[in-house]
Amino acid sequence: MTRPIHALAFVAAVAAFPASAQDVLRAQTALPTQHTLSQSFIKHFVDIINEEDGAVRVNLLGGPEVNPQDRAVGALERGLLDILWIPAAFTTGSIPEAQAMMLQNIGIDEIRDSGAFEHFAGIFREKANAHFLAWSETSAGYYLYLTTEPAIGDDGVVDLTGLSIRSTGAYRPIIEELNAAPVAIPAGDVPQGLDRGVIDGFGWPTVGLESIGLQDSVNYRVEPAFYNLANVVMVNQDRWNRLSDEAREQLTRVALSYEQASMQEMDEMGEADLAAGDAAGVQAIRMEGEAASQYLSRAFDAMWDNVRTNVGDDITAELRELIYRTD
Repeated sequence: MTRPIHALAFVAAVAAFPASAQDVLRAQTALPTQHTLSQSFIKHFVDIINEEDGAVRVNLLGGPEVNPQDRAVGALERGLLDILWIPAAFTTGSIPEAQAMMLQNIGIDEIRDSGAFEHFAGIFREKANAHFLAWSETSAGYYLYLTTEPAIGDDGVVDLTGLSIRSTGAYRPIIEELNAAPVAIPAGDVPQGLDRGVIDGFGWPTVGLESIGLQDSVNYRVEPAFYNLANVVMVNQDRWNRLSDEAREQLTRVALSYEQASMQEMDEMGEADLAAGDAAGVQAIRMEGEAASQYLSRAFDAMWDNVRTNVGDDITAELRELIYRTD
């Protein structure tokens, strides 16, 4: 019996394609793609996935021009994105518990081993329809940078009374705790704000200062660093559920590798930032011993109080037990 030509063509077409097509996932970074932290995600996750040419491929659509930072989680939840990389602090409108993530001081290995990661994964799944894939860049922290030498209190801790400091949600609690006035201006306006005396300083991660040249605009760096960066990679839960086992395995494996690689990169970049600051004449206001302990205790307690305001006493106590150690 002779088969119709169109039937033969169909059989040939099916044979020409693999039985399991590669899944292509649409991704976005909440910060601009050229940002130091976005580049860590691109280098250690997106590029690695795509170089493997395995069961899944990542199509990076761009940064906040795709979805603004305050709408990115909603876009992921509705399935307009498949993957979102975003600082945890930017997700608190949908996931208020995420504000606590920058307060972890146990490291990603213990976070994974202790069940803390899975606890947050349950929160992300419930509140953002998201599969929590990676918690990254965790070895970096934050410094306060100043144009004016700060006063030192009787306890040896810096006192910023009378100073105006550029603030975001990540810095406001410590800025207010140290008696400074928080000022909300966009990050891009920081150099102009310093030049015009609108602000006397700002908080900034321990990485990325050199890349935008801000080391030439300040005179003092307050040490030690406080808090820890907490950036997250989430996958739309419905899309995750539809992926093959091979695709889920590949994403999980590369995510674990990315968490570790991002820490090494943050350490190296942090050292480069310190060197650039030193070369530019930035002086370290360094608290040590009991003064350093008091400074960090006040910084962390101020942020934990902020978390408590947003999620209540019981949830705060639960999160603190999971990710924070005082000894």
